[in-house]
Amino acid sequence: MIHPVSFYQERMRRFADEEASLARQNTRYAWLRLSLFTAGIAGGIYGGSYSPVAGVIVAVTFAAGFLLCVKKHGSIVERQKEAERLKSVNRWELNSLNGDDSAFPSGERYMDAAHPYTSDLDIFGAHSVFRHVNRTTSPSGSDLLASWLCRAAPTPEIEHRQQAVKELAEMVDWRQKMQAVGLKYKDTAGALPEFLLWLKSRPVLSGRRRLLWAMRVLPWITLSCAALAVAGWLPAGCLWLLIAVHLTIAGTTFRQVNALHGQVSNKVAFLSIYAEIIAPVVAVAGFSSPRMTALRQVFTGSDAPAQIRALRDRIRRLDYRLNMIYFPVNLLFFFDFKHLVWLEKWRITSGEALPEWFDAIAAIEALSSFANLSFNNPGWTMPVIRDDYCTIETVQAGHPLIGENERICNDFSTGGRGMITIVTGSNMSGKSTFLRSIGVNMALALAGAPVCAAKFVVSNCLLYTYMRIADHLEERTSSFYAELKRLKTLIDITRNGEHVFFLLDEILRGTNSRDRQTGSVALIRQLVRQQTSGVIATHDLTLGELQAELPDHIRNAHFDVQINGENMAFDYRLHEGICSSLNASVLMKKIGIEI
Repeated sequence: MIHPVSFYQERMRRFADEEASLARQNTRYAWLRLSLFTAGIAGGIYGGSYSPVAGVIVAVTFAAGFLLCVKKHGSIVERQKEAERLKSVNRWELNSLNGDDSAFPSGERYMDAAHPYTSDLDIFGAHSVFRHVNRTTSPSGSDLLASWLCRAAPTPEIEHRQQAVKELAEMVDWRQKMQAVGLKYKDTAGALPEFLLWLKSRPVLSGRRRLLWAMRVLPWITLSCAALAVAGWLPAGCLWLLIAVHLTIAGTTFRQVNALHGQVSNKVAFLSIYAEIIAPVVAVAGFSSPRMTALRQVFTGSDAPAQIRALRDRIRRLDYRLNMIYFPVNLLFFFDFKHLVWLEKWRITSGEALPEWFDAIAAIEALSSFANLSFNNPGWTMPVIRDDYCTIETVQAGHPLIGENERICNDFSTGGRGMITIVTGSNMSGKSTFLRSIGVNMALALAGAPVCAAKFVVSNCLLYTYMRIADHLEERTSSFYAELKRLKTLIDITRNGEHVFFLLDEILRGTNSRDRQTGSVALIRQLVRQQTSGVIATHDLTLGELQAELPDHIRNAHFDVQINGENMAFDYRLHEGICSSLNASVLMKKIGIEI
């Protein structure tokens, strides 16, 4: 199998070459358009000097050629833009494989310090899991992906997502084309809220039968009277009276029509892009995974592309009312009212399905993001999700945000209720990174994504972390009180019978060593009594002594450091037992503190 780096490099070169070729064609057609336009004017004038008919024929011939050239040129420009977007997509993937995810949204708007784990595990932020995973282009797709990373899905749902991810992983062309089309969405993202508002609005014209009947009949009466007035068979005053009726009807509904038009106006680009996004889904003959089959059925069951194109074309015609030249014709035939009646009927018959279409696109984008993660990391695995409480078994699990060449992976396993692993170790030995490796992979696993491990078995449970605790000045809260609030939340959740797997790093760090040790021991005993499982990382070696008191519930593990004089060597490997080497004094000497 070709390595992802080589794969993306080849694709980037291919799209760069395609873009360059289309750019040359673009230039040629631009000159051809100018030439045809100039030749048409010159030819028309020259031919007209001999014969008006000849001048018209020449001008019309060149005009037809000019219009065909304009159409072809527009197609080339659009293909060039698509090649440029696809080149960018592959360049961003290369950068991501090299540790640079800056091209993708950070998801900072989803950050929540009170969430059970997202803040501690860097799920959102500048250097985050979301930024590394996210390949969505629509706000709804981004929101859905964020929600998946924030909570565990039911086990059957996770399995359905996994099947879809496996299927989409190898469909690189399909995924990237959808992503490239979606990149055009960013300029029209603000249209969706207004459009959804229109879907929920009340009908204004559809129920007014007398008004609709008058709009259908009145134009023909007016035209007939105009013909009779021109022939002298009817007084001109009758015609002016009919014009006044037209103006009255238009005036009485002008405000309502303008409000409705404002909700759908200028949505042509927005709807065109959605039709383009849906088209590749419908074009697939069939998906093998149940989830993708169901998502495709959302569109094919209601012929979504055709429905959206019809809606787009009707809105485009409605926008003609903004042209003053169109005003007299519109006033005579009430075209804008007829378009709005059609739109209201469309909303009643097809509008209910539109939010479902948007939701389906969001789900496909989120699944494609996980599929992209899987393709970019062929050594990762799909986790096995169990419903018992609480099992975790990992083989060669590492942190997804650490580069492959720098990542140190570890095996870890625990099982049963009330099983707590106490991980001791010196400073900088890898305890916190280990906790985050387990936590991030759990968050990915329970969202339906692949994980950074050779094997990963995990129970479906609530993940809860306690790692980064800070003062909250706006709440006049000290770091120690913030720690207590965090621990209280954990205790309350476990008391309610929730299946929780916790990851705690240096608990009660905000108080003195005696209170810290007393409180830590008491907390561990309480968590064991409440049958809650997890991992605690600590410098306090005395906590490891609880294994003798609770041998069926406490397991000791540690990260070691080899000290040779003032030199230290870390292997970042998890070992059994309690740590026996400390390095704080060595580190202090290195910065100049005399001990």
